[in-house]
Amino acid sequence: MAERRPRSWPSIAGSEEERATEAFRRLEDLTRLISDWVWETDINNNFTYVSERIIDRLGTHPVQVTGKSFDDIGIFRLHDGAESTPPDFKRPFRDKSFEAEGYEGEIRHFAVSGLPRFDPKTGEFAGATGIAKDITELIRVERTNVRLADAIEVLSGYFALYDEDDKLVISNARFRQLNKDLGDVAHPGSLFEDLLRAEVSSGRYPEAVESSEDWIKRRLARRRTTSGPFEIEAGTGRWLYVDEERLPDGGTVMMARDITDMKRAMEALKKSVTTHRDFAANVAHKLRTPLAVLRANLDNLGEDKEVVGLKNEVDTLARMVEQLLTLTRYEHFLLPADARCDLYAITVDVISSLAPLAIKEDRTLELDGHSGPILIHGDGAAVEHAVRNLVENAIKYSSRGTSVQVRLEKDPAAIRIADQGRGIPLEDRARLFEKFTRTDRRGAGAGLGLHIVKTIADIHEAQVSIGHSDSGGAEFSLIFPPLDEPSVNRALAK
Repeated sequence: MAERRPRSWPSIAGSEEERATEAFRRLEDLTRLISDWVWETDINNNFTYVSERIIDRLGTHPVQVTGKSFDDIGIFRLHDGAESTPPDFKRPFRDKSFEAEGYEGEIRHFAVSGLPRFDPKTGEFAGATGIAKDITELIRVERTNVRLADAIEVLSGYFALYDEDDKLVISNARFRQLNKDLGDVAHPGSLFEDLLRAEVSSGRYPEAVESSEDWIKRRLARRRTTSGPFEIEAGTGRWLYVDEERLPDGGTVMMARDITDMKRAMEALKKSVTTHRDFAANVAHKLRTPLAVLRANLDNLGEDKEVVGLKNEVDTLARMVEQLLTLTRYEHFLLPADARCDLYAITVDVISSLAPLAIKEDRTLELDGHSGPILIHGDGAAVEHAVRNLVENAIKYSSRGTSVQVRLEKDPAAIRIADQGRGIPLEDRARLFEKFTRTDRRGAGAGLGLHIVKTIADIHEAQVSIGHSDSGGAEFSLIFPPLDEPSVNRALAK
């Protein structure tokens, strides 16, 4: 049998003393290179040697801890904060949790491992040798992950995270409760498609009843593109608001909320608005006929001062009725995306129709600025109401013998209407567009005309403002957002 030779570095050659010297050098080099700090204790568990790496970890020089024990520089404590018993240095131990204060006052965490040493002659315990691995960042990440998991768990909505293969990684309690009757398809490692098919089979999605396979294909296609949040009916009158987002690593995060109560509230609000609008419209319609009859009867009574006064009052009331009808029509109006109209043509029609009124009131109407089509994204009837109200308002408040200036601009599309009246004080301008608000300028209007203008401007995302005209009166401006060129060209082609 061959003689058993002592273990040594394969590359070492030479005498036993030379090999020992080389082995010691390599051990020193490795001690300096590894990120852990190396330690050695005597029979009383006090340090007899500590590598210089402790300086990087605790800001302490080895000389400062020589002769001290682990208990003098820190404490053996579990990661959850509970104290643990110190290791038995007479037995091998691994990764015992240890805490010590760093050089900046922060608590650093270590996993301490050690091996006992025994006197080769007597067999008596001679101390221990080991390493202390800095796991501070690992503990910090671990605790952050725990906090994140706890936060996910208590979310009021549904949460699920899927990996790049669309397999479930983690979900919260509400998600698991929602799918508790679907088997293991909602457990970590299960495919989203398997869960989706189980949901469809259970009848969760009414939309999928008639053609489940087509519906599943569309749903999976939508998930692959992650095209933004969407609403989905989840059976028994329940609605979910679902948001799926793709992560940089290819995974998908899904968040959903139950919006059933909100949907019901919205439906109730819509019904209430409709009822209110219908009521106002019905009342206004009911008033139209008797007001027309009353006005006709007054025309047959001559031109006495009292009769003329009554005619003016009836005309004011009739105007208010028409404004109420207009307001109920546009308060909840939705502008179609492809709606187009010509601001120039609308303005010309309004001025032509109001010219007789202006002449009757001893005013004139002047149109200048851009001459030609000015296409905007808008509803022609609505824009006409706004322009008409502004021109009528200017005629009403201009001084007799003056002119109302109407100016059109194309880039951006705008109409500016200036009168030669008293003007409007700066402090009154902000509230002038509120319902039933009038300035102190002469007239007995109901205060609805400018509110209608503001309502129509908001529908068109247009800006309406009040300034001073060159003559000292008021100038109302209505500026529309730009229309993209392709849309303009298509509209002109029609």
